[in-house]
Amino acid sequence: MKDLIGERFLVKKNAYVVDLANVDFITYKENENEIGTYWVKFHIGQKEARYICYDLESLRNIIQYWTMSKNSKTRIEENKLV
Repeated sequence: MKDLIGERFLVKKNAYVVDLANVDFITYKENENEIGTYWVKFHIGQKEARYICYDLESLRNIIQYWTMSKNSKTRIEENKLV
């Protein structure tokens, strides 16, 4: 995934960089208007950053790298996400 740098930082071009290690939790849902894309919110303290994943694999990768940043080796399967 091109927006992930070093398996820890997510870059939204011209907007922000999120350190996944600082994310408390992640919420997501499928975009009802564009099936196969997902709206993601990274909750960081009282703030949140929003991101769009254009496929399920990107969503899984973000969640996988987030769990790794929390020192977890949990393997997330795509069929567990949706």
